[in-house]
Amino acid sequence: MVRKIRNGLLGLLVYCYALLACAQSTEAPLRLAVHPYASTLSLISTHRPLVQYLSLKLGRPVEFYTAPSFEAYVDTLLAGGYDIAISPPHFALLAMEKHYLPVLHYQARLEPLLVVRNDSPWQKIEDFRGRRIAMADKTALIRLATVKLLADKGMRAGQDYRIVERPSHGATIGAALAGEAEAGLATISALRQMPANVQQLVRGIPTGQSFPHLFTLVNRQLGEDMPERLRKILLSFQDQPEGSLFMTQVGLIGYQSISEGEIRAIRPYAEMYRQLMAGEAR
Repeated sequence: MVRKIRNGLLGLLVYCYALLACAQSTEAPLRLAVHPYASTLSLISTHRPLVQYLSLKLGRPVEFYTAPSFEAYVDTLLAGGYDIAISPPHFALLAMEKHYLPVLHYQARLEPLLVVRNDSPWQKIEDFRGRRIAMADKTALIRLATVKLLADKGMRAGQDYRIVERPSHGATIGAALAGEAEAGLATISALRQMPANVQQLVRGIPTGQSFPHLFTLVNRQLGEDMPERLRKILLSFQDQPEGSLFMTQVGLIGYQSISEGEIRAIRPYAEMYRQLMAGEAR
């Protein structure tokens, strides 16, 4: 109880300082946009400490943005419509070709899971032949990778299993829980952000895949010094009580640098996305 009160008071203090900093700033608000991997309300709630800390340290207002769909988010991202973006790595690589510079990514790995009810008999991915798997947007990295993995095992979508479309990774877990699909494709971090009572009812079957997690990017228009300035602020944030709590709640551990090896590992999936979009445009 004491810890909760202390964290609440610290969060309030940061919020008050952020408001004061914003009130004294005449600069336009910065647009911080998070990829819509969960519901808007969930994203707003979990990212509020980050938004407040950035406002405080940058000395100007920071406004939270997301999008109603993966497609809408990526369209705005690739058009340079956000100032700071938290993006899946394959979208981030495409954004880095145009308007953005890399800053950091979360230490946690992006590990696709097939989430099932605790009382289900399924134990491995081969068990889903002839079954239904709920998946979010077809452009999602974990969907591109998992559909390819299943195809490599001789399981083709629409023939050997059926995809149940859902708007977010959180919604895929809900579909599995409700019996609308035998499994929901999600990630460990998405599962950890579900309500505790939901987490107790499901379990994850690993797919054996692992990717760098969400990249934080900054728009080139903010200047050459902004990536390093933002990097220092984010590394400081993870060491604050509210930053540590944020990382714990979303299961992201902390920040780390983006390596050339990670970029090389993600590039094939960026190309898969590019080819997918080119095929639909024909």
